[in-house]
Amino acid sequence: MKFAREKRQILGWWALLAPLPLPLNEVLGWGSVGLYSLAVLAFLWRTRESHDSQNDLRWLPNWAMNLLGAAYVPLFLFDLRVLGGGRIVGPVLRLGLFALVVKLFALGRERDKWQAAIGIFFIFIAAMGTSVHPSVVFYLAAFVALGLALLARFAWFHVLEGFGREEAALARVPLGKFLVGATVAAILVSIPLFAILPRVRSPYIVGRGAPMGTELEAAGFSDDVTLDGIGKIRNSRGVALRLAWSGAPPRTPPEELRFKAATYDLFRGSSWRRSPTAGRVGRGAGVRYRLTDVPPRRWARIWLQPTRSRSLPLPSDAVALEITSLSLFVDQGGAIELPLPALELIEYRVGLADRPILLAEPPERNPSVLDRQAITPRITALARQVAKTGTVAERAARIERHLTRFYSYRTAGLGSLGRANPVEQFLFESRSGHCELFASAMVLMLRSQGIPARLATGYLGGEFNPFEGYLIVRDSNAHAWVEAWLPEEGIWRTFDPTPPAGRPNATEQGLLGVARQAYDYLLFRWDRYVLTFGTADQLEIFRRLHGMWTSVRDLFSRDRERGTEAGDKNPLALPTVTGETSERISPFDGRVVLAVVLVLGSILAALAYLLRRGPATAADAYRRLRARVARAGAKVPESLPPLALRDLVEERFPAAAAPSAQVVSFYLRQTYAGEELSVAERESLVTALREAEERLRPAS
Repeated sequence: MKFAREKRQILGWWALLAPLPLPLNEVLGWGSVGLYSLAVLAFLWRTRESHDSQNDLRWLPNWAMNLLGAAYVPLFLFDLRVLGGGRIVGPVLRLGLFALVVKLFALGRERDKWQAAIGIFFIFIAAMGTSVHPSVVFYLAAFVALGLALLARFAWFHVLEGFGREEAALARVPLGKFLVGATVAAILVSIPLFAILPRVRSPYIVGRGAPMGTELEAAGFSDDVTLDGIGKIRNSRGVALRLAWSGAPPRTPPEELRFKAATYDLFRGSSWRRSPTAGRVGRGAGVRYRLTDVPPRRWARIWLQPTRSRSLPLPSDAVALEITSLSLFVDQGGAIELPLPALELIEYRVGLADRPILLAEPPERNPSVLDRQAITPRITALARQVAKTGTVAERAARIERHLTRFYSYRTAGLGSLGRANPVEQFLFESRSGHCELFASAMVLMLRSQGIPARLATGYLGGEFNPFEGYLIVRDSNAHAWVEAWLPEEGIWRTFDPTPPAGRPNATEQGLLGVARQAYDYLLFRWDRYVLTFGTADQLEIFRRLHGMWTSVRDLFSRDRERGTEAGDKNPLALPTVTGETSERISPFDGRVVLAVVLVLGSILAALAYLLRRGPATAADAYRRLRARVARAGAKVPESLPPLALRDLVEERFPAAAAPSAQVVSFYLRQTYAGEELSVAERESLVTALREAEERLRPAS
């Protein structure tokens, strides 16, 4: 008996599981994976009633496989150039799924099954390599368990085949505990290996994603921003950045905090052009950059998600910055830029002042802030009527109030973007729009009155997460506002003409809000210690281990002062800035250690329970008794009846005779007499089996 049907069934179910995360990651569409799944289900149905003869079904010959491969070549080229848009990952994965299906329908020889297993493993690697969501851990555990079961059953079937066994009952693999233990052991061993294996490159994440890895454009931070860019991501709950204060948080409510990311000076048609770079940011000691001469009053730490943009969002009161970047740039509007787009999680510290400080250059150095190309006579007349007379601050405030009071916020059904002048259409016809239209209208109205102004984009507001003590700023907090020059004061000031109903409202109350914050805490730890875990984190682990070892060594040292001095000269210590403590969330954080200990303890407890739990039925107890007698050195053939087993134990292992006879008696009553055991009898069965197993020892 070759057990060919059983092996094909195992391969089919394994192949069905392999590509499961691909559509969730939007690497492949549900259509491609759906067709593949239907083909695999057809293979499973076809092999369900087959027998073990290699010729019981008609399998694809080699010439048919080659013909199908040649026929797929033009489809692959079309997929690569048209459907894939020049990206190779999707077309190659579709090719792999097609090849695997063809191979499943060509399992005519024993070695073909191993080749199909290799193809399944390739699809599994692709699914893991494109997954960014924590749920992929459960998929990994399921796939590893199924893979171990596949290998174990294959080996078991080969053993049975070698001994010529043909009974269907013998196909049951008696390795359940081994498979459970091996799966748990593989997961536990992978954790320290993940932490210590060298990082040969940056994390593979190349763009901010939705919960399952969907890429979202960081609207408002590109070189050109349209008047509907921010509106497109207002419905996204993806996290843009997180902020944690050092010490007490500021008095400003979370919904009023503003994070500036980019500025725009020139308006052409229906889009704004980004302000040009003004130069490099001055650098201080270590990794600190000085944005102004104002000293910081407090500090905050920010974790920025990948944005595929060079923009570095900073609070409006930022005056200093600590970041591991070789250089930083500032544009003419005062927004900070990275040398390269942010393709991975970025962590940096920000020194904050007591008031907002705008870093933009004065208007005489940037005439673009008075560009009048998009200003029409109707816009000028309206601005003159609304602004009236007074100081620049008073006139700007009147324009801001006019837009806030007499215009409404909405994002759906706007037709202004197709017009020659969408701002004029907004002001005089629709009188409703989103934040980019409100800010653009105010900028043009200010410029028509000779007041320098520009468009600024970033994030407004956030929600406090009590699980971690940080502020969450989401994609839905994306916003646009206005910066105007006040010559009386010689400063730039922020104005926000968007009505309060249209400004980001990040506060979410109730049980759903608490659940979402708890889920965000999990995602943050996953992003921080799995997706973006890098060399700096490894050095931090080794530094802390070195410190722990030094502390333990000093406890047994007679000269503690000498031990302390030696500990201070830690070559693995990370650079810090004089005068400020540099906090860093570490994998050795108490809550993280406690969570890891609880998870590992739960796994070990569950494993111990599975290994030590009592038998479910008398038949299970009888099988365990037979296995224990065989391990004790007695020969227990499959044909040995229960009463003969009882006599064998009495002869070879007298000490175990009484409990063994009790187990056999319960087995005969429940299996052959059909009697149900009472609760007390089940307890007696468990006790008898335990005593028999303890007393069964190899005969001397």
